[in-house]
Amino acid sequence: MPASHLQTKPAHPNVHARVPDEIKQRWQTAAAMRGQTLTDFLIVAANAATDKIFEQEEKIKLSKRDQIKLAEMLLSPPSINESMKDILTKYKP
Repeated sequence: MPASHLQTKPAHPNVHARVPDEIKQRWQTAAAMRGQTLTDFLIVAANAATDKIFEQEEKIKLSKRDQIKLAEMLLSPPSINESMKDILTKYKP
């Protein structure tokens, strides 16, 4: 079989980015301060930024009015009606 048919995907695909020299130098200096390679530093930094974004986006965002309504409902929950009582008696965890 020709060698061209034996090519496989690399275990870790590359990501390329063009950045100004000043920024790359700052990254390299910061990586050296942490005792990391530039690649390791960028992976850690990108993952931290990604985690922060996911955390922010997964939060429930309520308006001030909705926050007040939720607090009121938690402090004074509505009474259980007959329909809810029926559901609770049928529920088996």
